[in-house]
Amino acid sequence: MRILLGIFLLGFILRVIFLDVAPPGFNADEAALGYNAYSIIKTGKDEWGTSFPLVFKSFSDYKPGLYVYLTIPFVWLLGLNEFSVRIPSILLGSFSIVLIYFLSKELFKKEAVALACAFLLSISPWHLHFSRGAWETNAATFFILLGVYTFIKSFKNHRLLWISAAAFIASMYTYQSPRVVVPGLILLFIIFYWKRLVVKKNIPVVVLAVILLLPLVFILVSTAGLARFKGVSIFSDTGPINPVNEERGQHQDPSSFWIRFFHNKAEVYARNFFGHYLDHFNPNFLFTLGDPLKRNKVPDMGQMYIFEIVTLVSGLYFIIRSKFSNTKVVFLWLLVAPLASSLTYQTPHALRVHNMVIPLTLISGLGLGMLWENLPRLAWSVKYLAKSAVVIVIGLSVVSYLDRYYLHLPKQYALEWEYGFSQVIPYIVENQNNYQKIIITDRYDQPYILLLFYSKYDPARYHKQNKEMGEDKFGFFTITSFDKFNFRPIGKEEIHKSKNTLYIGTNEEIGEDQIPLKVINFPNGIPAFKIVGT
Repeated sequence: MRILLGIFLLGFILRVIFLDVAPPGFNADEAALGYNAYSIIKTGKDEWGTSFPLVFKSFSDYKPGLYVYLTIPFVWLLGLNEFSVRIPSILLGSFSIVLIYFLSKELFKKEAVALACAFLLSISPWHLHFSRGAWETNAATFFILLGVYTFIKSFKNHRLLWISAAAFIASMYTYQSPRVVVPGLILLFIIFYWKRLVVKKNIPVVVLAVILLLPLVFILVSTAGLARFKGVSIFSDTGPINPVNEERGQHQDPSSFWIRFFHNKAEVYARNFFGHYLDHFNPNFLFTLGDPLKRNKVPDMGQMYIFEIVTLVSGLYFIIRSKFSNTKVVFLWLLVAPLASSLTYQTPHALRVHNMVIPLTLISGLGLGMLWENLPRLAWSVKYLAKSAVVIVIGLSVVSYLDRYYLHLPKQYALEWEYGFSQVIPYIVENQNNYQKIIITDRYDQPYILLLFYSKYDPARYHKQNKEMGEDKFGFFTITSFDKFNFRPIGKEEIHKSKNTLYIGTNEEIGEDQIPLKVINFPNGIPAFKIVGT
């Protein structure tokens, strides 16, 4: 247990250290989670004035509410700040290290393998990245992991099925993806563990689960639930209709039954779905390039270490060869993990498929643990060299990752993390009484929520404000003005004509002829914001 404690402490330290350096900013989604928690504490209502919602409207992305409620105690104790919003993710990410140890020990019955799984998760680039920010997906992965572990343990103690059901349901109230992944996983569990599950003593668990899921069902079929699905779904993309019509038109009788049978939207959407599904198993995504979205990745690195190609292949070999009991759980989880992300138009997507890190780590940990355990069978000199090589390869891989995360990520991806608002907004708060109007660029995502967050704007006052609303460039709902604050593009010429106005713009929006009151630079030295007063 001392080794496990050491691995846990390593994982916790890696998740909490130097948060002021990386990630290089605090994005709008994190600010929304924090400010809504703050608003609930102060008023019992979210930013839109809804009392204790299960789903938070936010930017019309209708965030599942559990992460907000997990954040409330920390905001209440520590105040509204970046750390208080991120600490639930940090803690749940750290506790996942302990959970994967116990799950792998239950599956593989080997201490070396269990420790290897825990160690690999503690240093996992994929898991670390999403544990250090306020990512609901990371919390949801913890709950799925807890659900799977207690499900396996319920074979010996059926009372644990209560915890399993509660954990699975909690994941669906935390993030969107589990609403597809968890039902798929449970369906497969029912198919493969039918005799264990279909017994009278489990009926109360089913009844409770149905009751707890009823509000979620109403949410999913509501306008809000359907709007979120349509916003990211592959079915909202009308692009496939054009090639279908074109292919039909190449036949002499485009309207015939067989032509419509072979050329139709369903066939194209199915092909897109399977293509998106396979994207998540692409070696480029897993080992070299990572997620195409810069906010979800580390520069020039995959979601896993390159050395895990060897441990994954070894793990698959040992699973097949050793025939461990219940290891089908790992493959069932891996099978359903990409389902939700595959239904969206943007793949591969490390955020939406985050839960996939657990089954992959279980396989990789099995490979590493079994290889390490078999080394004593070698001659002493060979064993020493082999162990040294393993330690050196893993050590260099971790050092390379930390270099990319702490040095290169802030310099290359600071814009994607909305760097600079933590410095800009205190200046605005300090000087706002000197100006009648304050114009803030909307070049960066959802600036209004970052202003509310960093200024700790009184939620009760905000609820009463007259607000102008619109859509941002990504199609999400946004606030374009409230109080004396306006969020919009800034024209260079308008600054010369305005009076008693404070402008916070980008380097492109503020002309060289303007002498800024303050300049906030990205970590690479390029200006993020220029502040000009008239």
